[in-house]
Amino acid sequence: MIDKDTGMALGLLAGTTFGSGIGFLLSWHSYNLIWIVTICGGIGVLAGLWFALRSHRTRRSRQN
Repeated sequence: MIDKDTGMALGLLAGTTFGSGIGFLLSWHSYNLIWIVTICGGIGVLAGLWFALRSHRTRRSRQN
C-alpha cells in the first residue's frame, strides 16, 4: 500500500522527469521548459495522490 506522501512524491518525480524529457525532445529552453516541467509535475502529484487514495480504498474494502 502506498500512503499519500509517497504517492505524491513518486508522482512529482515521474511528472518532472516526463516533462523534462518532453522539453529535451522538443529542444525547449528557459521559460518553456520551466512551464512544461511544472505542469507535468503537478499532474504527476495529482496522479500519485489519486493512486494512493485508490489503493487505500481497495485495501480497506478487501479487509471487510
